[in-house]
This record gives sequence, C-alpha cells and structure tokens, in this order.
Amino acid sequence: MRLLRRIGHRRLLVWGVLAALAARLPLLSHESLDFVTVYTEWSDFIAANGYFAALQYDFSDYNPAYLYLVTAAVHHLSAFAVKAASIPFDFLLAFFVHRCVALRYPDAKEIPALAAIAALFTPTVLLNSALWGQADATYTAFLVASLYGFLAGRRTAAFVAFGLAFAFKAPAVFLAPLLLCLLRRRAASPGDFARSALAYALTLVPAALLGRPLGELLSTYLSQVGSYGRLTMDAANLYQWVPDSPGTSWYPLWPVGAALTVALVWGISALVARSRAEITPDRIALLAAFSVLVVPFFLPKMLDRYFFPAEVFAVVLAFWRPRLWFAPVVLGFAGLNVYWVNGAGFESPFVPYSWAAAGLLVVIAVLFRDLLREFGYSVRLRDFAGFLWRRLREGGPAAAPFLLLA
Repeated sequence: MRLLRRIGHRRLLVWGVLAALAARLPLLSHESLDFVTVYTEWSDFIAANGYFAALQYDFSDYNPAYLYLVTAAVHHLSAFAVKAASIPFDFLLAFFVHRCVALRYPDAKEIPALAAIAALFTPTVLLNSALWGQADATYTAFLVASLYGFLAGRRTAAFVAFGLAFAFKAPAVFLAPLLLCLLRRRAASPGDFARSALAYALTLVPAALLGRPLGELLSTYLSQVGSYGRLTMDAANLYQWVPDSPGTSWYPLWPVGAALTVALVWGISALVARSRAEITPDRIALLAAFSVLVVPFFLPKMLDRYFFPAEVFAVVLAFWRPRLWFAPVVLGFAGLNVYWVNGAGFESPFVPYSWAAAGLLVVIAVLFRDLLREFGYSVRLRDFAGFLWRRLREGGPAAAPFLLLA
C-alpha cells in the first residue's frame, strides 16, 4: 500500500491503461471461428447495403444498439470493425469499476485505481473483445454503471443504465434478483422499471426509422431462445452434470430448469423481503455479484461467455469485501478455460467444464452463506432446513418446487 501511494493514483491509472492497451494490440490480428464466419459476413453485408441503410434488414441476431457501433466501425475500420466496436467498453467497464470501489474507499484513491486495472486484466475482459471479438463488455459496462448508480443512491441513473445494458444483450437480465429484491423492499418502484423500458425502447428508434419492422425489433431476444439445442453451450453451470449426449439428452426438460431458476430468483427476493436488515451499499454489492452468478448457473441453454458479468462483479465485490478475494480468482480461472477453447481455438479445455462448474458452485455457496448472515438468517444447516420446511408446510405439497417462496 505504501508503494502504491508513492506511485500515486493518477500515474497508476495511466500506466495501467497503457499496459492494458499494449496487452490488447497483439491480440487484434487473431481471427476466431466466429470472426471468420459470422463477423466477416456482417461486415460484407453492411458495406454492400449502404452501411447504416443495412440496418433495415434482419442480418444479425443482435439488437440494434450493438449493430450501430459495428456499422460505424465497418465504415471506418473494416478490418477490425467488430473488435473496434467492443474494445472501448473494456475501458468504460473499468471506469465504472473504479467508481464503484471509490465509494468504498473515498480516502484511498490508489485502491479504486488498482480495482480498475484488475478489471482490465481480468482474463475474460482482456480476451473477450480483443481476441475473440465478442461484445460482452458492452452490456456489462452498463450493468456495472447500474451497480454504481445503486451504490451511490442514484436510482434513476441505475435503472436507465440497466435499460441500456438490456438493449445491448439479453443476459443483462441476470441482474434481476437484485432488482426484484429492491422492488419487494420498496427501494425501487414500477416507475423505475418503466425508465429502463424507455431507455431500451429509445435504442430501437433509429433502426425503426431506417425501415426495420417494429415486430422484428421487439422479437430479437425471443428468437434467440430457440437458437441453442443443448442444456449448456459449454457454460460451467449446473447442466454440466446432466446427460446431454445423443440418445441420453435431457434437453426437452429445459423448461423445468428455467422454472427452477425463476423460483430461485423469487425465493432470494423473498428472503430479502422478509428481512428487517437495511439495504446498505455493502449488501447491494453482495446481492449484485450473487445475482449475476447464480442466474446463469441455474438457467439452461447458457452460452460459455455468460459468466462475463459475474467475473467483473466479483472484482468489485472483492474490493468491497477483501475476505472474498478468491471469488474473482475462481471465476477468472473458469472463464479462461472457455477462452482456451472457443477464443484461442484449442481442441479441449485445460480442465473439464464440470470441474469449473464445481468451483463456481463453491463461490455461490459462500456468497449465499454471506447473504443469509447479512439479512439475519441462521447459517446453520439445521436451522435453515427448518426454515425451508416451514415454507413447505405453509404452501402445501404444491409448493415443493418453490421452497424459498414467501
């Protein structure tokens, strides 16, 4: 810490940003399978159809918010259009990580600077845009901005940022447990969600004005649900332990997994709603990190990259609660496992996906234990089992799948 003070937070940030840029430069020339097959087709289509005029056509399963950036990049930087559209969000993301941590350490400016650098060098943040050419930094940057709004008590800004995150990619909805908890504790209102919806809707207007049918614009995410025919698309989640090979696939039961996730989200909000504990910034940071981790872990049909927000939120949480330093380490290692195969093109992960899923489950268990403690519930297994049993008795046998519901 003394060394960091001698360096100074401004110098630390400048050196960190320059190092992050330097680390990304050698990765720009790598062309992943997605880059060669999908993104090249996008670039060619956009250029052949008049650049922004191409946005009237249904040539991609992404929402317009991201395609605006890609189109602008194709116009000026066709060779690296997709990467150029996403890499700036690595740094926007790090900026909001800095702001989140600065709220925790207002008198120690070197610590937020260190958190921003840690975010920039988190393996998946480093590799997602620059190596793989993916867009997960786009919506995650706005999710972290939303978290900053909640931590700083700027509720309107937080919900607008959430609406923008959802406009870029559907996995922004992983923050739903936190939002539902705030709603049930009357720390948020239906009007706040209307602001999110308005922010989302405004991003569709340019594409609609260019001629894209409104029905297509509103159904983009619904059409993605049927795109994946496996319980997990290499995501290190619960379904790594469920048979998914030809002849033994449990894929038709994916709605059960989706219902389980919805029940789990509602159950978490029930625990928070019944608690008399105050909703403090520290608890919001914990709830947010738990939300973006637990939803993709239990939700079926998840892509391998969908733990990206959890890996970033874990960095914020580790600085808010240093005792949880291991969370970003475990999540970062699991994320790097994905990029080893699908980003860099190696034939197999360096550890089995099921092992990575086990590591994430341990982190989930620790965070859930902390949540129970923070909101006044016993962490002893016997007492918690009694709590679940009382919920079951109150709801009757039909409540069995929803043990945690209020």
